Amino acid sequence: MIASAPNLLALPFEHWESEWAIDAEAAVACALYAWGVLRVRRWRAVWCCSFLAGVGIVLVALQSGVDAYDDRLLSDHMVQHMLLLFAAPPLLLLGRPVTLALRGPRRHALARVLIRARPLTNPYALVPVFSLVLLLTHLTGFYEVTLRHQLVHDFEHAIFLAVGLLFWTPLLDANPLATRRLGGVGRLVYVLAAMPAMAAIGAYLNRSPTLVYPAYGPPARALGVSALADQAQAGAIMWVGGGVTLVAAGLYLAMAAMSAEERRLQARELAGAPERAGAGGVAP
Repeated sequence: MIASAPNLLALPFEHWESEWAIDAEAAVACALYAWGVLRVRRWRAVWCCSFLAGVGIVLVALQSGVDAYDDRLLSDHMVQHMLLLFAAPPLLLLGRPVTLALRGPRRHALARVLIRARPLTNPYALVPVFSLVLLLTHLTGFYEVTLRHQLVHDFEHAIFLAVGLLFWTPLLDANPLATRRLGGVGRLVYVLAAMPAMAAIGAYLNRSPTLVYPAYGPPARALGVSALADQAQAGAIMWVGGGVTLVAAGLYLAMAAMSAEERRLQARELAGAPERAGAGGVAP
């Protein structure tokens, strides 16, 4: 029995409890990725490291002390949500698993699935879906149900990871067959459009004078923690921590997209320079 309040920064390194189902899913994901890498001739090591890091973050969120305390401290539960929404998904997608799968033996079938699923990765649809999922899971009775039923709690984790993967897909150009791609300004607008829902949830938790989720009261008292203060901290994690993460990512990706577009324009200009020079030297 854990009898004292934990240090949130130490939880990823403490109280690990292995779950065979999660371990099996992680092992299968890594094995399929490794099998795909072995089939292609050239694949960057940094992509492999990114994918493995993403799997590692999922394991931290679901098997370390972060998971051990998620039904006792709301602040810890919010850290878990941030890991599943904003840490693991971009790392997994930067490993380019979709591109790797499209080089496999079932690439034509996968391509057909991705083409049919294009509406799911439309950036104009993803922001409302992302916002709606956050609002419904945090500001309705669903959250309290997750604290009482482990199966629903596990389903919540799966939802956040799936929504996180969808949300980051247009930002990272993770779908090679996408028809709509965000430019530099578009990526920044996309990120800013996703922030109001997070800010609303964070501000509500941070400023509420009463417990939004009463189920956290007894466990927090058992740990010698003010449940109301812990709730305010959870709101700050969502409001400030999530917002800063999104803004930083949006600015970086926007600048990267603008720089890439500038390089493409310069390359086209250089490629066209010889043709213009040759045309200028021809006598009329």
